[in-house]
Amino acid sequence: MSQEVRGSMVALEVRVTTEVIPARDARHGTPHPVVERVFTFTLPQGTAVIDQTDYGHSGRFNPPHARQIPTALQPKTPQLLAAAEALAALL
Repeated sequence: MSQEVRGSMVALEVRVTTEVIPARDARHGTPHPVVERVFTFTLPQGTAVIDQTDYGHSGRFNPPHARQIPTALQPKTPQLLAAAEALAALL
């Protein structure tokens, strides 16, 4: 999505990746596979990374979690989490 502002372009790029982490993997240790989604928002102020897993609730995702938010985007953390939640509803 791009928006023209006073003759310049502001771009927002969003990437969503999904990974299935095998059962008993060192990252979680549970006897079930865990699905992890990673939402990457690239804006002029930096790149924010939000993750979401079904850890502990196989097939039902937990709320998104802010993994990495640059200082300039920290005031927008609630909006970034809401955007990830909205995108997750489309998947």
